[in-house]
Amino acid sequence: MTTHIARTSLAILSRSLALCTVGMLVASGCGSPAKYVETGSPQSIVSVGEVDMQDILKASSGMLESLIETGVLKTASAKPAQLVIDKVVNDTSSQFDVGELLYRMREQLVNSGQATVITTFGANAEDKTAQEQLRAQAFRQGNAVEGMPAPDFSLSGKITQVKRQAGNTQQSTYTFRLTLTNIRSGVEVWTKTVDMTKQGTKNSVGF
Repeated sequence: MTTHIARTSLAILSRSLALCTVGMLVASGCGSPAKYVETGSPQSIVSVGEVDMQDILKASSGMLESLIETGVLKTASAKPAQLVIDKVVNDTSSQFDVGELLYRMREQLVNSGQATVITTFGANAEDKTAQEQLRAQAFRQGNAVEGMPAPDFSLSGKITQVKRQAGNTQQSTYTFRLTLTNIRSGVEVWTKTVDMTKQGTKNSVGF
């Protein structure tokens, strides 16, 4: 009797191991190998509850096009216009660097000669080391103002999210907002919003 039970247990164990092995082989065989895709292309992963790179690319492209079309940068006293980047707040549940949005716009503006970006201005200066050097130089010259940057415009903004759900279907709308302010007058001279709405029951590849 004991021998029979032992043989039965051994048979069950063998079948279990065989099934596990087959399962592992199937799983590895059905997996998708890593590959390169064009950033922001239709082959990219679409996340319902997250901001994806294609969202950032579309938003930055739409905002940049709007800003250039208005011609407001050409009204600056300096040629090209001198611009500072203020805070852009990420008020969404998605964790990403807002610099991904801003740097893509900066690249086009600076390289096209539309604007220069001052990185040493104000409490939120991007380059603190250069800012301190400019301050030290101005102090040595006996004038704390002369020689310091005098930007024309300040760029600020906010990114928000609205979530909705119907049954198993989730929907997220991300709104990208940017505002350009004339520093000398304190007046808003340009503003733009770009919405991105995504819907589905789960993340997917391609759109």
